[in-house]
Amino acid sequence: MLVVCPNWLGDAVLALPTLANLRRSLPDAKISLLTHPRVSDLFRASPFIDQLLEIPDRHQLAWAVNGLRRQRFEFVMLLTNSFRAGLISALAGIPNRVGYATDGRWPLLTVGVSPPRRGSLHQANYYLGLLRALGWDAWEDPKGLTLPAGSDEEARRLLAASGVGPNIPLIGLNPGAAYGPAKRWPLERFARAADLLAERRGTAALLFGARAEISLTEGIRKIMRGVAIDLGGRTSLGTFASLLNRCRLLLTNDTGAMHLGAALGVSCVALFGPTDPRLTGPLGRGHQVLRIPPACSPCRYRECPIDHRCLRAIDVEAVVAAAESVLDRAVTPEPRGGGKTPAVFLDRDGTINEEVGPVQGPGLMRPIPGVAGALKRLGEAGFLRIIVSNQSRVARGDASEEQIEATHQRLLQLLRLDGGWADAFYYCPHHPSEGRFPYRRTCGCRKPSAGLIHRAVCEHRVDLTRSYVIGDQASDILLAQRVGLRSVLVLSGFGRDEFRRLLEMGNPGPDHVALDLTAATEWILTRGGSA
Repeated sequence: MLVVCPNWLGDAVLALPTLANLRRSLPDAKISLLTHPRVSDLFRASPFIDQLLEIPDRHQLAWAVNGLRRQRFEFVMLLTNSFRAGLISALAGIPNRVGYATDGRWPLLTVGVSPPRRGSLHQANYYLGLLRALGWDAWEDPKGLTLPAGSDEEARRLLAASGVGPNIPLIGLNPGAAYGPAKRWPLERFARAADLLAERRGTAALLFGARAEISLTEGIRKIMRGVAIDLGGRTSLGTFASLLNRCRLLLTNDTGAMHLGAALGVSCVALFGPTDPRLTGPLGRGHQVLRIPPACSPCRYRECPIDHRCLRAIDVEAVVAAAESVLDRAVTPEPRGGGKTPAVFLDRDGTINEEVGPVQGPGLMRPIPGVAGALKRLGEAGFLRIIVSNQSRVARGDASEEQIEATHQRLLQLLRLDGGWADAFYYCPHHPSEGRFPYRRTCGCRKPSAGLIHRAVCEHRVDLTRSYVIGDQASDILLAQRVGLRSVLVLSGFGRDEFRRLLEMGNPGPDHVALDLTAATEWILTRGGSA
C-alpha cells in the first residue's frame, strides 16, 4: 500500500492519525509513505509505516512513474488533492486509487470520495474521511510521533552551548507562519509576553523559526530583556522536534510548529486571526486558543489588506494569562487515575430512549422514565456519560449524518429538562456487511467491535479500569467483554430477549442484570463502585 502524504509540516502532522488508524485497520499490510524531503524526518522512525519514499523534483515525472511501477503497489491513498499525484498513481499502474474527487482528477481514481462541504471539518478529520469511506478505523489520536535517531543528541548540544541550566523552565516561541504575514502576531508582543513570563515564572525562551524566518527570531531576541536562545534556521526538523519536546509550553501562531507541538504533547498557546481554529486548531487537550475575530475573519488572506485587526486585538496580558494557566496546570499533580476519568458507555435506543423501531427522527425521541435522573446521578458521581450506538441507517440511505446529529441533540434537550445529560455521542454509520471494494472490510466501530470505545478513550482520557457498559442488546455485553469492562444488561428495550440469546450462545452473560437504567445506576454506585 502507498500513502501520498501532504508536503507541508502542519498538514503532514495532521496526517498522523490517518496513518495510525490505517496501521490499526490493516496490521499485516506493507505500508509505504511518499512524502516531500522537507517533512520526511517526521516519519523516519514512525511505527505506522514500513517504507519511506521521497517525492522527486516536479520535473521528474517519468522517473516517479517508473519508480512507483517497480514497487508493484496494489493500492494508493491520496491524502493530497493534487492532480499530479493522481496522474502519477494512474500512470504507475496502481490498480486501486482512493482520494477525494477534487481538482478535476476524478477520472484518475477508482474510488473517488465526495469531499465534505468546505469549512465543515478539521483538517485531520478531512484526511480520516478517506478511511471512513472504506469502512476502516478512523478516530482522532494526535499522538504517535516518534523522533528520529540522533535528534536528542543535537538538541542537548545546542542547549549546552546556550548556557541554559537544566533546571530552568523552557518555553517555545514560534513567531513565523509559512502561509504569510497575516497569520503573525506582532513581534514586539511576542517579546513582551516572553519577558513577563521570565519575570513572573523564571522561564527562558527558545526562539524557533525556519531559515526564511531568521529575521523574525533575531528581531525578538534584540527586543527581549530576558533569556532568549535564537534557534532560527539552526535546526533540522528532528532536532527542532526534540527541542520543542523539552518546552513547558509553546506560544505560537497558527502554523505547522503548533501542530508538531500538539503531536508531541506540548501544550500550545495558539493565536488565531485570519483562520478558524475549528478547522486547523491544535489537536488534543490542554491548549489555550486565543481569537478575537472581527467581522472580516476568517478571511484566509496571506497578507492583511487593512490593519491586521484580528491579531492586534489579542493583547499581551491575555496571552500571558493563558500561558500562566498552562504552566500552573503542568505543575499540578494529577488526580487518582493519572488524570483520567471513568465513564459509563450507554446504548441509546432501548436503554436511554424508548425503542421506537427502524424509522427514527428528532420527533420520535422518548426518554425512558427515570433515565434523566440516573444520568444526573452518574455525572455527580464523577462518571463521563458516553452514548455509543450503531446507526447503519446512514449506510442504508434512510438517514443522513446531519439527521443523526439532530436526533441526538433533541434527545439531549429532553434529558436536560429533567436534569440529565450525556457528555459525548459516538455512532457507527456503517452497514453490517462487507463492502464491494476489494480492500473494504467490516468496520471496526460497529458494536460489538471496540472502535467507538477506543475513540472515546483517545479523545476523553477515559480510565477503562473504572468504567462500565450498559445496554439492552447482546452486542453491548459482547462489547464490554472485548474491552474488559464490567457490564449491565437492562431489561428495557430488547433486554429480556437478548438475555435469553446470550445464554443460548453459551456466553457467560453480563456482570449484572437490571430492570432499567435507574436500577443499573444504583448497582454501579452502591455495589459496583464509584468514580
